[in-house]
Amino acid sequence: MPGSHGPRPTMESIRHHVSRWSQQDLSTLAKTALVRLPRAVPMDALRITSREGPQPFRLDLPSRQAGRTIPLYVFIPPTTFPSPESGESTPDPGSFPVVMDYHGGGFYLGSCLEQAPFCARLCRELKAVVISVDYRMAPLDKFPAAIEDADDAVRALLDPTYTPGYQALREGIAEFFRAHWFAVLQAKATKDERRANRVPMPPPVSITLDTTKIAFSGASSGGNIALNVGMHVPADLGFPDWPSPIPRDYPHPVPLLLLYPALDLRQLPSERTRHERMPVVKPRKPGKQSLDDHLASTYVSRELAAHGRASPGLLDISTQLHPSAKILLILSGLDTLWEQSEAWDAKVRSEGRGADLKTMRYADRKHGWTTIPEVALSKEERRTRLEVLDECVKFTSLTWAGRDAVRVMEREDGDVVNAQGKEKVSFEKARVDQEGDEVSLDSRDGDEQEGRDENVHPVTV
Repeated sequence: MPGSHGPRPTMESIRHHVSRWSQQDLSTLAKTALVRLPRAVPMDALRITSREGPQPFRLDLPSRQAGRTIPLYVFIPPTTFPSPESGESTPDPGSFPVVMDYHGGGFYLGSCLEQAPFCARLCRELKAVVISVDYRMAPLDKFPAAIEDADDAVRALLDPTYTPGYQALREGIAEFFRAHWFAVLQAKATKDERRANRVPMPPPVSITLDTTKIAFSGASSGGNIALNVGMHVPADLGFPDWPSPIPRDYPHPVPLLLLYPALDLRQLPSERTRHERMPVVKPRKPGKQSLDDHLASTYVSRELAAHGRASPGLLDISTQLHPSAKILLILSGLDTLWEQSEAWDAKVRSEGRGADLKTMRYADRKHGWTTIPEVALSKEERRTRLEVLDECVKFTSLTWAGRDAVRVMEREDGDVVNAQGKEKVSFEKARVDQEGDEVSLDSRDGDEQEGRDENVHPVTV
């Protein structure tokens, strides 16, 4: 039952938004309009692209900036409501783990709706509330706007002292539950009862977000944000000390599901290594930028691209990765980002956190294949897409259960999966275009390349 909760935009906010767009040059406007066309797809399209559901509702979360909200797309798992006559106000289940997801798109395109099949699957299988964050993007909002929005959403989940969003998040979800409950009662009522408005409005709903079981996920640039959530960044490049929004003393394991993440924004898209089996890119004229390079540059300047919040893959793992983080890293071989992820995998292991990292390599898969609509995928791509979703569910479920997900999954299966799903092959063999030294994120020049009760908070609305 899709819906929307939150303030309607005012004329002042609309005028302000139009004014900001008018300040962009014509070239940037045209290119942005081209790549953002998919965002115009209505939410009803999810009934085709995400048929199994559940369908999300939109909740506008107050941000740190007065008068500005962050759109959240919230997925609620199937629940059973008590009869109104019982006097009960808590559905079954009434307590929910939470997954927070961030869509991809290079920080200048993409939308929460493209992640809907992924989010809906996590919601169904984990019986969790899944929140997809529609963070600000370039060219209007530059670094670190997207990361600030991610921080605000996490604080609304975890920090009771965060007055703009903590209560608003819970009230918005509880209001949706009540509206959904009323819709269920209406569906069961007779036509005469509905016409006579005799369907009773259910009581305010009491639900709990179980903050002892949280997880963060993201694909591509969304993977950058999901990793950001679990990192502490020291003062650098004019920015003050920037701690993780997950408290340092948070005692429960936190799954980070990183799907082919962008970890080093010092590299523009055209500067990344391309597998020889990827489509050939037509050479650009001297002084001409590609569409991707142009729009990527509108998010973060070359000077700030080395900041830890822009390029979390550069941060020290031993001191800056949250001690509770447990990471599932998915790599696609036909992808210009594979090199960054391979370097980061080696970095995590060399800096003492290898026991907290499970890496799965899909040598013959292209970037974004887990979010591309199924109709555009081959049979084998659909199979491995479902496999990735299964692995994300398994990793999160095991971690929340207090088990060592990395060790369990390593024991059950090997690290490397080829596209045929037959023999396990070396990812190195699949990278036929690569020879020579190991890649190091830290050494590469960016100008050359690119009791748990204490945390459970019920609310009644």
